[in-house]
Amino acid sequence: MPSVLILAIIIAVIALIAFLIWWLIFESEGIYLGKRVVIWLYDIYASRYDAIKGFDDVDEHLLLAQPIMARLHPHTNPLVLDVATGTGRLPLALCQHARFDGHIMGVDASQKMLAVAHQKIADQHFEEFVSFQIGEGTHLPFDDARFDIVTCLEALEFMPNPEKALAECIRVLRPGGILLTTQRINTRWLPGKLWSDDDLRQILEAQHIQTIEFYTWMTDYKLVWGVKAGKSAFIGK
Repeated sequence: MPSVLILAIIIAVIALIAFLIWWLIFESEGIYLGKRVVIWLYDIYASRYDAIKGFDDVDEHLLLAQPIMARLHPHTNPLVLDVATGTGRLPLALCQHARFDGHIMGVDASQKMLAVAHQKIADQHFEEFVSFQIGEGTHLPFDDARFDIVTCLEALEFMPNPEKALAECIRVLRPGGILLTTQRINTRWLPGKLWSDDDLRQILEAQHIQTIEFYTWMTDYKLVWGVKAGKSAFIGK
């Protein structure tokens, strides 16, 4: 075999291996390697996560905190669960809203992400409004119908069983409560982890979520709103 051909084959193999490593570790955030790898990666990147994501306080207010408070009107003191809270993105956005007077429970499987979230909340003296707890989205450590609103942003596709995680979010949401999650779009690199609008709508409806709305949010995501069927008293903090 000519040496040039051998060299080309070697380069192609190296390129393929490099692509697989990039895809398994960075693009898919380790999800195909198991939850331990996912948690390990988030632990590694916890201190740099916010800088990598480039969150903007104004966008977080306009696109997250303000719509949530508008849907909760006239209540201002909801009991909120933020699943896969990461570095506390949603708790911080809600606490910075002038009318928010509720309490947020942030749950995440990465202890180091929670440590960053806790520090951010402490730095702005919002401790009375937020609690954090280690936990996995597929096994939430809460009773049924426990929260007025449950959120899970940019996370379902990186969980071992996205549909089970979604079912858990709905289980702990009270009847008449608000569900806010996200739908990953504009990517073909997460086979078996993504839903079309129709598929996600069917899954939500099967879990008794009504008034389902999809809104374009960011380049890679849509915001998905819904209301759990039935009625129950507002819980509040």
